Amino acid sequence: MSIDLKRLRGGYAELTAEFGEKGAAIVAGIPPKSVEETLDGKNAYTENLEKFLGARAAAYSFYPEEHREQLLKLEHFIVESGSAEKAAKALGVSKGTISYIRSCKYKGDVGKFFADFASYLKLKQEKRSRPYKGTGYMPTSVSEYMYQVIRGVHIAGDCEIITGDTGVGKSRTITKYASDYPESTVVVTPTVADGSAVGILKMIAEQLGISDADGMERLPHLTRAVMPKLHDGMLIIIDEAQHLKFPAIDHLRSISDKFTDRGETMGVCFVGNPSFMRHFDDKKLPVTGQVFNRANLRPYIKASDIKIEDIRLLFPELSAEKNTAEIKFLYAVAQTNGEGIRRAINFYRSAYNMDGSNVTIDRLAELAQTGYLKLPNIGNLIKRLREESA
Repeated sequence: MSIDLKRLRGGYAELTAEFGEKGAAIVAGIPPKSVEETLDGKNAYTENLEKFLGARAAAYSFYPEEHREQLLKLEHFIVESGSAEKAAKALGVSKGTISYIRSCKYKGDVGKFFADFASYLKLKQEKRSRPYKGTGYMPTSVSEYMYQVIRGVHIAGDCEIITGDTGVGKSRTITKYASDYPESTVVVTPTVADGSAVGILKMIAEQLGISDADGMERLPHLTRAVMPKLHDGMLIIIDEAQHLKFPAIDHLRSISDKFTDRGETMGVCFVGNPSFMRHFDDKKLPVTGQVFNRANLRPYIKASDIKIEDIRLLFPELSAEKNTAEIKFLYAVAQTNGEGIRRAINFYRSAYNMDGSNVTIDRLAELAQTGYLKLPNIGNLIKRLREESA
């Protein structure tokens, strides 16, 4: 049976009017570069497009009005996500579920699916509507120090160990550095499951675009796949490095050494919490010295290193309004081991989202009392700051 190309183009034009040129291709499941040939009937997508347009028209006729509205929102969500597969993953359902819903073939509870979808959209909308956007990376005293250490490692091609208390800004600084030098920086963040030499090399391989590395289970094979993708002047940063096992640490050190031996540089920077240093206790030092001795500075960034000027920088709204009590409270949170800058930001975000920019010591105190905060003598601190702000 021949395909009516004029009708096909008309149906696709309706998609384009609703979703735009790129969006129409995503909704229809056609590679954007193949649209023109598809509409001319010159490839296999033409028949698929005809079937899709027919199924779509049938769905909009079949579903009641409230479901038709949700179906259109689902299509827009597919465009926003980039594909039906990515949309399904975000919603926690299979790609097949999305397909069956769109073609009226879903055997489950359609009403529940659309109700769950509506709830998901509401949640995302509330998240987007929250007024506090944060300041992103800010050059605090601790982040700038760490940034300069990483830069030195990159330039010299050294191995380095940076440890720091929870929430002092390690990961945010790494993200900033990688965005400044994307062409020469590889960042991986292992979990406990990725802590072996094989596991960490698979993560590095993925960052380097080696598509078949996941099937490699032997370290020599992975190393031979990764090495040609690395080049002089690169830097590998391992965030959450405390999850690594020592053989993984030593293998990364050996990669750096290979570049040194041929007169080139390959920096390797291990960044983690203080437990990373367990690998280098006195009993193990003869074994681990190859790595430990290559780390020149081995800085340990403590929460207590944070300065009150850093808090003013991170919370310019408070600084502009001379909110001394609020700044001092957030400073106390940031300086507390186990809390840090991250927890101070979270406290401020919660208060801001409740009251807008009118963040007060009373609201911060209320949040502190309802959440577990490792702040010594918190009651006395809040009382004193309230008196100061009165």
